[in-house]
Amino acid sequence: MGSPAAPWSSRAEVAAFALVLALAIVGAALLPLTTPAYVRFMVGAVGSADRTGLGLDGTLETAEHVRRFVTDPAAPPLPVTIGGRPAYDEAAVSHLADVRDVLAPARWLASGLALAASVWTLVRRRTRAGRAVVASALYGAGWSLLVIGGVAVLAGAADFDALFAWFHSLFFASGTWLFPEGALLIEVFPLPFWVASGAVWGLVIISCSAAAVAAAHRIRFTLGNNGV
Repeated sequence: MGSPAAPWSSRAEVAAFALVLALAIVGAALLPLTTPAYVRFMVGAVGSADRTGLGLDGTLETAEHVRRFVTDPAAPPLPVTIGGRPAYDEAAVSHLADVRDVLAPARWLASGLALAASVWTLVRRRTRAGRAVVASALYGAGWSLLVIGGVAVLAGAADFDALFAWFHSLFFASGTWLFPEGALLIEVFPLPFWVASGAVWGLVIISCSAAAVAAAHRIRFTLGNNGV
C-alpha cells in the first residue's frame, strides 16, 4: 500500500508557506533594482544621456532624484524644470507618487515575508516531519515561480509592450502612466531600461526559484536516506 495522504492541516500549511515564500522571492528580487547603483548603471547602459540633452552627470542626477522619490516618502519634490527644459509636470509627479504608493509598501512587505519565511523554516526544520513540510513548500514555491517566470519570458519576448501595459494596469489607472515621447521621464527611463530591468528581475526570480527547488530536493534526499 502507498503512504497515507498528508493530513489537511499539513497540506494547508504547505500551501500557505509556499505562497509566502513565492511572494517573498518576487518582492526580494525587486529590491536590487531600486538601489542607486543599479539605476545609475542601467541609465548609463541604455544611453539615456543621449536623449535628455543634460549630459551624463545631469541625467544620472535626475535619475537618482526619481529613484529616491519613488522609494522614499521623505524625498524632496521633483523639479519642474532642469537646465532650462521642462522636467516633471503634474502628470509625471502624480504617476511617480502612485509608483511610490505601490513600491514602498511592497518593499516592506517583501522584507516582512522573507523574515516570516526564515523564522518558520528555522522552527519547522527541528523535526523530521517539519523538514518534510519545508521541502514541500520550497518545491511548490520554486516550481510555481519557474512556470510563471517561463510564461512571462515567453510573453515578453512575443510582445513586451503588451506585457508592460498589462503589468501597469494591475496597479495604475488607465492612461496615468502614458507620457509623450519627449517627456523627460521617458528619456531618462526609456523602453530599453524597462526591458533590461524586466529581464534582470526575471533572472533573479528564476535563480532564487531554482535554488528553492534544489534545496527541496536536498532535504528530501536526506530524509529519504535515513536523515533525521
